[in-house]
Amino acid sequence: MNNADDEQKARDAYLGKNIRKVEATSSLLQSTSAWLNNGKVRELIAVWLLRKNGPDFPVEADHTLGLAAAFGEVLPDAEVLAMFEAEMAANPELDAWVRQGHVSTYQNEDFLRYPAGTVGGMIGHQIREHGFDLTLGVGNRSAAGLNPLQYFRLRAGQAHDFEHIITGGQFNSIGEIAVTFGRSANQSRHFSPKLASALNAYMMFAGLRMVTRSLLHYPETWVTALQCLEQGIRVGLASPPFWYFKWEEVFEMTPAEARRHLGVPAIDFVDSEAASVIFREDAPRLAAAAE
Repeated sequence: MNNADDEQKARDAYLGKNIRKVEATSSLLQSTSAWLNNGKVRELIAVWLLRKNGPDFPVEADHTLGLAAAFGEVLPDAEVLAMFEAEMAANPELDAWVRQGHVSTYQNEDFLRYPAGTVGGMIGHQIREHGFDLTLGVGNRSAAGLNPLQYFRLRAGQAHDFEHIITGGQFNSIGEIAVTFGRSANQSRHFSPKLASALNAYMMFAGLRMVTRSLLHYPETWVTALQCLEQGIRVGLASPPFWYFKWEEVFEMTPAEARRHLGVPAIDFVDSEAASVIFREDAPRLAAAAE
């Protein structure tokens, strides 16, 4: 068979031989997937995964488009909370951690005193040189009045920048791949599948959008993106639960010392700075932006 169209028809016939035609029962677009049935999710996932980047709308601004709220329409927090509380009932260590309610109270300026090469010093550099705010502009929050799911999310937000360091994901867009897939893999390793899926859904797409845009629009960055993806997954699967880490214990340690202290495996350094300049279509200084 030498004709390309004929080959495609033959391939489609083979791959589609088990398709069953279903008679429509609704006048609206309908699927067995609640995710696909949500118009906002359909539209925003396409934008997240397929758009090009540019200085008019920075990569991190994707989070302002409303995908988190759309995901909440498909999977309401009340359902995720019920799963989380069931997990606590089956996992005494998780239950005790939530009830302890530790919340970090450090301020941005606290990190300016740590020497270069330490975990605290690396965070201080990002604050001093790139205007990072560890609280994303909202300030420190108390655990008072939070339900267990809200508390878990609070601690995940407080941990994110430190997870850059232990996963080896640099503070830039391509480096986010290591961080998001590291956390996603870690939660999948230590939580029940349904809870891990619920907790990972938004975050996984946050990392996946870097991967798909790298492949489609910035192929020069693709190998680096794959290296970050592989490293994040490897570190996440091999590490203890990230949420139990008390980061205050490692501020004065080097990243290698911090990983040993926390039980995180050693990493291979992945330099993603040059790739992120290409990926963001931005000036080198602005390309050192993370989420």
